[in-house]
Amino acid sequence: MSKEKSFLVVGGDSLVGGGLLRALRRRGHFAYASTRRLETVDDQRVYLDFESDEPFQAPTDVDYAFIIAAATNYDRCEKDPLAYKINVELIPRLIESLLGQGLFVTFISTNSVFGGERPWPHEDDPHAPGIAYALQKDKAEDAVRTIAREGGAEQRLNIVRLTKILDSHTSPLPAWFDSWKRGEAVHPFSDLIFAPMSVQFVGEALATIGEKRIPGNLHLSGAENVSYVDFASALASKMGVGPNLIEPTTATAKGIHIAFKPSYSGLGMERTTQLSGVKPQPLSAVIDDLL
Repeated sequence: MSKEKSFLVVGGDSLVGGGLLRALRRRGHFAYASTRRLETVDDQRVYLDFESDEPFQAPTDVDYAFIIAAATNYDRCEKDPLAYKINVELIPRLIESLLGQGLFVTFISTNSVFGGERPWPHEDDPHAPGIAYALQKDKAEDAVRTIAREGGAEQRLNIVRLTKILDSHTSPLPAWFDSWKRGEAVHPFSDLIFAPMSVQFVGEALATIGEKRIPGNLHLSGAENVSYVDFASALASKMGVGPNLIEPTTATAKGIHIAFKPSYSGLGMERTTQLSGVKPQPLSAVIDDLL
């Protein structure tokens, strides 16, 4: 691996961060992960506690940082003041420091900033956040754009919004796999819509964005808005599981409160595809990656 242009992944222990680190290293790049546990620091892991007032200095060979760390649990964002502080104050403060050090920065955001009632919103479309997490990410986007503009660093910042990311361990997949092995039916929700992507796809797409250093707003999305029933059916078909082992239900019928239930989850990617070559991931490719 070459250290000529090293990357830093803040949030490298997360699902997305892990996928990105694997993609960068597969491509021959040297990539550091950040950690908040001093005992895990080594030649590929640097200590970074963004809640600390101590300034963070990136390794001298790093010229690009991906900011993936965030408070993402919907309930926590509703109830915990620290979640707001992390998302709206501390993460932008870290980005300000990294831009000030001359790095190019990718800030990871979410499709939920659009509210979920418009199909395929484009990269520069207006926002309509509803839930607390979306409101916090919206505020953070505004904050980091202002920081970049005032610091003359707009050409060294992009904001990449993502739809739902899956690997084989993402709920409810392990429970579905176990049920099908036992010959038992699963009960996916027909009233929960998403545009899934695999972690492999997202890792490779972010690595491409990092290599190309594209400023501005970018999107990564699954190519299809599907219900969990649709998704379960496609997955079962690929696995040779009979349709009799899928019994649709709804979150409402189960009495389960889901904070974000969009009518549309997918994101328009016209600008992103034009500048990076990355296209939305087809559902069939998502399933192939999961299996």
